[in-house]
Amino acid sequence: MDEKKILYAITVEDVLNISKEIEINFTEADIEFIQDKIGDFMGSYWSDAVEYALQELKTKQPA
Repeated sequence: MDEKKILYAITVEDVLNISKEIEINFTEADIEFIQDKIGDFMGSYWSDAVEYALQELKTKQPA
């Protein structure tokens, strides 16, 4: 198992797509600010996402 494999990442393209949907423009100079704010929001919630995925896997598997 590749323990260093990235399972999920948010790209600048993802942010661009959302910014178009909600009509909020930003510049390349804003990327670091946006990155920091995404990190602030995600904080420890990423572990909730992992737990959710594992619980879903557990319920999917036959007993």
